Amino acid sequence: MPPTPAAPSAWLSTWMSVCAALSFLLMLSVPSGYSVGGGLLLLGGLGIWWTGRQAYRAMAPDAAPWTAEDRTLCTLLLAVFAINALAVLWHGDSGKYLDQGARYLLAVPILAGLRRVRLRLDWLAAGLALGLFATAGVAAWQTRWLGYERAEGFVTSAIPFGDMALTMGFWSLMGAALAAIRRRRGWAALLLAGSLAGIYAMIASASRGSLVALPILLVLAAVALLRRAHLRPLLAGVAILAAAAAIALSVLPAGHIAESRYAAALDEWHAYTQQGDATNNVGSRLEAWKAALISIPERPLLGWGHKQYNAHLRELIGAGRVAPSVGTLANTHNQFIEIWLHQGGLGLVAFLALLIASFWYFCRRLRAPAPAVRVLACCGAALPAAFAAYGLTQVILGRNNGVMFFLVSLAVLWAAMRQAERDAAGAAA
Repeated sequence: MPPTPAAPSAWLSTWMSVCAALSFLLMLSVPSGYSVGGGLLLLGGLGIWWTGRQAYRAMAPDAAPWTAEDRTLCTLLLAVFAINALAVLWHGDSGKYLDQGARYLLAVPILAGLRRVRLRLDWLAAGLALGLFATAGVAAWQTRWLGYERAEGFVTSAIPFGDMALTMGFWSLMGAALAAIRRRRGWAALLLAGSLAGIYAMIASASRGSLVALPILLVLAAVALLRRAHLRPLLAGVAILAAAAAIALSVLPAGHIAESRYAAALDEWHAYTQQGDATNNVGSRLEAWKAALISIPERPLLGWGHKQYNAHLRELIGAGRVAPSVGTLANTHNQFIEIWLHQGGLGLVAFLALLIASFWYFCRRLRAPAPAVRVLACCGAALPAAFAAYGLTQVILGRNNGVMFFLVSLAVLWAAMRQAERDAAGAAA
């Protein structure tokens, strides 16, 4: 006989909470950790769908109702997947180019499943803090014992490792602020320490793209948190973070590497803009943007297939329109240009719509009366904002680690915020 609605409710609610916490715990600290939590959440989301509406009503009878915002997010996830698949089929590209796009499709049952259960937010906070400690441990192990110049964790390179460590560190900082507001000193200390661990991992990676996102994150935090009643604990936390970052940059070897890379970026920019030197790191990337922007107008709707563009790029190099260094790069090193180039205007519009809609939906709650809603809204808004900033200098969503981090985090933070919003409304009633 099929189980009663009460049987799967407790089990699946616990499953989704545990898997969401595991996502943060394993994301950067174990090989392919970014796929483990997402895969388990997908199984749970499919299980919730399989049990039917009656079962997941019993799971969380006080869950926030499904709204137009939920439907829009799911529709945009499907649109990104569909246009990517259409472009791959149209161009006759290899099936491997469907890989990242398919993750947007799989994110829909994850988001829907998380919205139908009650998440344990303390478990998420613990998974986040412990995951950051493990991430910092991996960074220290690689730079101090294995002799890596830059920590890269178990993802494709140091750049996404540092960017994602900064994002998680920011979430942990926001969690520490919420705990301080609620006078939960133990949680505040744990999450503040997790934030410091994330900053250390980011510095150890010497990721320059992280600095582009940092001002955006600080503005979001200020909008969400600046209240006269909360000023003293927030200023204390900021002072601790600033002092720790200064010590890391000045004392740790990784800090000196990071400083030298930041200075080198400015030198390479001047060399390219003033002397046309496209052989350095920054210059070759800017030249790749130039090549893509020359090519995009020729195929504006669905863009260029990868094989077609590689042949076209050789023609541009042969004609002297772009520097030969462009031919050595794996991609354009810009998320927006990369999508525009290979999926055309349709793909770019769908991707921008997903970023803008998710950012706006979270930002609408940044001034909510309940502190938990504001903090979760800030964490959620930081995700598309930070990834937009990271995407200016890399194709971060062209990697499994980047796209899984983005999609799983989007689903978890959206569900957690909507749950906090419903709780606040119930408490006020």
